[in-house]
Amino acid sequence: MLEWDYNKIKKLKMKKTIYLLICCLAFIGCEKQLDLDPNFISEASIFEDQNLTEAYIADLYQRSLFQYATNQNMGLFAAMGAEYINFANWQQPNQAFRRAYTQDTGPGPLDRWNYGNMRDMNFLLQNIELSENLDADYIKAKKAEVRFLRAYDYFEMAKRFGGVPILERVQNRDDSYEELYLPRNTEQEVYDFIYNETQAILNDFSDDKRGANGRADKYAVLMLQSRAMLYAASIAKNGELGPNGVVGIPAGLANSYYQKSYDASKTIIDSGMFSLIDSGNDKVANYASIFLTDGSNNSETIFAEVYEPIVRGHSLDLLGTPQGFGSTWNSNFPVIYDFVELFDFTDGRSGKVSRSLLTASNTWDLDDFFGNRDPRFRASVFYPESEWQNQRVWFHNRVIKPDGSTANGVNNTFVRADGVEMPEASQPRNRRNTSLLLRKRLDESNAQPIGNASGQDYIIYRYGETLLNYAEAAFYLDKQGDALSAINQIRTRAGMPLRAAITEDYIRQERQVELCFEDHRYWDLIRWRIAPLYLDGIRNQGLVFSYVEASDEYIITLKNAEGGFTRSFGPERYYLPFGNGRLADNPNMVQNPGY
Repeated sequence: MLEWDYNKIKKLKMKKTIYLLICCLAFIGCEKQLDLDPNFISEASIFEDQNLTEAYIADLYQRSLFQYATNQNMGLFAAMGAEYINFANWQQPNQAFRRAYTQDTGPGPLDRWNYGNMRDMNFLLQNIELSENLDADYIKAKKAEVRFLRAYDYFEMAKRFGGVPILERVQNRDDSYEELYLPRNTEQEVYDFIYNETQAILNDFSDDKRGANGRADKYAVLMLQSRAMLYAASIAKNGELGPNGVVGIPAGLANSYYQKSYDASKTIIDSGMFSLIDSGNDKVANYASIFLTDGSNNSETIFAEVYEPIVRGHSLDLLGTPQGFGSTWNSNFPVIYDFVELFDFTDGRSGKVSRSLLTASNTWDLDDFFGNRDPRFRASVFYPESEWQNQRVWFHNRVIKPDGSTANGVNNTFVRADGVEMPEASQPRNRRNTSLLLRKRLDESNAQPIGNASGQDYIIYRYGETLLNYAEAAFYLDKQGDALSAINQIRTRAGMPLRAAITEDYIRQERQVELCFEDHRYWDLIRWRIAPLYLDGIRNQGLVFSYVEASDEYIITLKNAEGGFTRSFGPERYYLPFGNGRLADNPNMVQNPGY
């Protein structure tokens, strides 16, 4: 069976209804339910009460949307895509990129097989219309939300596995063998299902915006179209068709999917409902503010997972703040230098400084090496002498004194010629892996971060991505002017020189830079079918900094960022393997090629 085992579902029903009632009482405030005995609330009767229905749907949101944005799983896809890693190899993101992917090991932490959630969505879709108390307009609106979540889940599974079984009704234990053990649909059929579902519900939403507050609206639906159809087009253009079509999409369909993505993006652009945040002359602060401005105050957020400190918070500030700034578990996200090289300089120079120059015989002015890079880099990454909470962040491992001697006492300081008090060596965690750390999304006002006390929303869709999706689709549809205009809107906001012409490489670079650390790069490298270039046989690099007191510059050399580990990514990894257990559960489930 694709869903949970029927008997397990049966046993869990009462627990679930009690949980839903608790959600209702705690978050919706339905005081009139206080006297109800949960034993008398059946699953079907939930849809006779609007508060219980809302609680049921809130649970679906919780289980469908992004589940890796908090605590120890933060950084899972960034680590997979070689943007940044986690501090320690026992943490799941590091385990995920180091492990083998085989039929015996299965998909591991990257798994997404939400058929239990699908069962509950299908149950609502089948039963809410039977309600005697809910009005027709409300029912239509709730069905549209749940159909969006179901399409979202199918997209998340298709990204990982290609074709998966499409299930639109609740399975019962008395169903026939053929109904219980469904074979995989083709990858094309899954993407077509996503498009048809989202297209069918568009008119069931008003024009009101509420996606920034965590509930689906028509613009979230359009963004799912924009992103998913771009993926489908890329797979058709760059991939190969596998056995029986369970993976791959015919190449001849690429343009039709690009057109669907283009049309969805253009509808959002033409609506005038969203804009790039672009206020003031400080491009670094402006870009950083995108991820710290919540709800309706954020003109760029289209759809977000909403967090509130403590009540429904996360630990990003606790984990991400550099060592020495009041955080007990810190410096958790070392940024890989190979990725930093994508960030060009504001004067147009390439960000790829020749590595042959990174030797002990050369010194560098950090105001140029880092300070003159793309403002999006400076807003996203801590580098030596970054300003944070009215102090500087240090990453050097020693000071070379004017007489040639060295000093490296972490607790010893000296005063430089410019009057800055500097330690002889930085805190160990700051420099352990790469001597660069994630800054993006951290809240500088959170001076003493504790667990689950961070409330920055996780942005699922934003207008910056809309323009990038639009540009990529336009480029392959030979609408070069549209592509160039969209890319230059992004670059204008960033404070980077405008492009005079558009190329595939420019589009891909701009996407990786603009959407850095937002869980896109790993999936983009896969759909572009270029992941082995960056993830196979690669030893990613970090940096070592030594401060030269006499010249007020730094020696910068390279180090292995991942403990000498060499990444592996074969062509079979464009799709994840099904583990033995999942194959045994469904005899009609065929394995992905290469496993």
